[in-house]
Amino acid sequence: MTISKIIIEELQTLIKESTKVNFKGHSFMLRVGVNEDPNKKGIKVQFLPTSFGTISQTEQNDIAMELEAKLEQNLSQYGIRLERDRNLKDKTIIGFFIYIEYIDRIIRQALSDAGSDQGKSK
Repeated sequence: MTISKIIIEELQTLIKESTKVNFKGHSFMLRVGVNEDPNKKGIKVQFLPTSFGTISQTEQNDIAMELEAKLEQNLSQYGIRLERDRNLKDKTIIGFFIYIEYIDRIIRQALSDAGSDQGKSK
């Protein structure tokens, strides 16, 4: 089993429940999962509104841009970028996608950092 498959299985096991998030005066359920589409393998991050019909399309786009900026700002310290997922069947969901390559890079970096500690006295 590859390290990517192990990580995907662990993420699926750990992230089963949704978390409530308040952002810009609106309440969302945050759902994080794994996208197994062979063309878009990675992590999906979705914000589902808790009350339907209260957010206009324009306001939803504004919220999505602000969410994206905030997430990008805070994930950049890990070298992770995300992109908006506009191909969702449910258009009320604000979705983002993190390609699996970012996680792969973090793991390789962690392994190379761990390897550089070998031979050092404690």
